[in-house]
Amino acid sequence: MKIENVIKKFNGDDIYRCPKCSTNCKINNISLVCENNHSYDFSKKGYIHLISNYKPTKYSESLFSARKFVFSNGFYEHIAYEIASILKDYNLINVLDVGCGEGYYIKFLKNIFSNSYFYGIDNSKDAIECAVKDDKINPYMLANLSNLPFRDNCLDVILNILTPANYNEFFRVLKDDGILIKIIPTENYLKEIRQLLSSEYNNEDIINLIESNCKVISNKRVTKTFLLNEEEAENFLKMTPLTFSKNVSEDIIKKLKEITIELEIIVAVNKK
Repeated sequence: MKIENVIKKFNGDDIYRCPKCSTNCKINNISLVCENNHSYDFSKKGYIHLISNYKPTKYSESLFSARKFVFSNGFYEHIAYEIASILKDYNLINVLDVGCGEGYYIKFLKNIFSNSYFYGIDNSKDAIECAVKDDKINPYMLANLSNLPFRDNCLDVILNILTPANYNEFFRVLKDDGILIKIIPTENYLKEIRQLLSSEYNNEDIINLIESNCKVISNKRVTKTFLLNEEEAENFLKMTPLTFSKNVSEDIIKKLKEITIELEIIVAVNKK
């Protein structure tokens, strides 16, 4: 991809911040340059790399390939439509998906809100490179959750879907009227895999953490159960961290006949 076309994906307004020294950044020629002359080059692959001394994460290319298969077959479409239903009531200029993975949600949302910028950031190079292979429209950044590359009060919405949160950073970069859409698993999420692996879960601790850091304005559970063939079952087992330390045998794949996608969608604002 031509560098000029990569840069065109990014909002040219002065909204960026240096991840190294926290001074303001601007797009200058083919780089993002801060007031202290720290410079980050845009990549022809379609994104910008903002992590110094990068180390690979445990989330591998095979995991994101499996996620891509699962998303492309519509298993999370009911979640994406629910997000779109929330966003239609807001003025959207800059939206950030923190922990975007392969970019499913921002690709989906860009088709509905074509005049908005949907940024995807992740700390996994495999995730970002998987995203830009199929998405030539949205801007992606390899960046850390602990130091978001945006100035104070410049984002309208943050999406935080099944990934860790940093509430101080989220509310630093969100506008005063900006919202956080935090999506977490319920006890029924992927319950069929949990049953096969004898693993239990509840989200009480996460809910308590959200409520201690945010003012929750809405909370909704969205659920759907699907029948699976063996290829779909195998990809679900490959895409989830539940199987990181497990041996996924052919027998387990054959036993996984259906899957429940139930998530809790929380809309929150700064707790002032």
